[in-house]
Amino acid sequence: MFAVLSVVLAGVAVWQYLVAPHHYSDAEYVSATTDRVRLLVEADSDDQGRAERILSGATGAFHDSFAQSADAYTQFVASARTSGVGSVDGVGLARREGDSALMLVAASVRVATSTGQDEAPAAFRMRVLMTPEDGELKIAAVEVLG
Repeated sequence: MFAVLSVVLAGVAVWQYLVAPHHYSDAEYVSATTDRVRLLVEADSDDQGRAERILSGATGAFHDSFAQSADAYTQFVASARTSGVGSVDGVGLARREGDSALMLVAASVRVATSTGQDEAPAAFRMRVLMTPEDGELKIAAVEVLG
């Protein structure tokens, strides 16, 4: 009887582990946020697929909002012959809510246009909500802080 009960309990434990959602580590949130934000802060007029890659790493309200302007974004960057060298200077986990995490990001970008104007680097901070979708952490919301 004890052996049967042990096997049943072990089976239930394995089943719960297999059907439970993936729980991401703090390091996974930091890494995914760094990758997704770096893609946002860089611009390259020769990179026609950037908007699509941004969309594939987005979900929720951010995805819907960016999808409405993705073509305009691509056309603007291409027509201005813009290039931007961006960097993510720091990422920290502010809080977790279920499987989502609110991340604080410090970033900077230096933009050059076709006229050769190279602007001074602009530093900024943002809050980024990361949410899992289809087994990946994606940007669900972005708020640039003043």
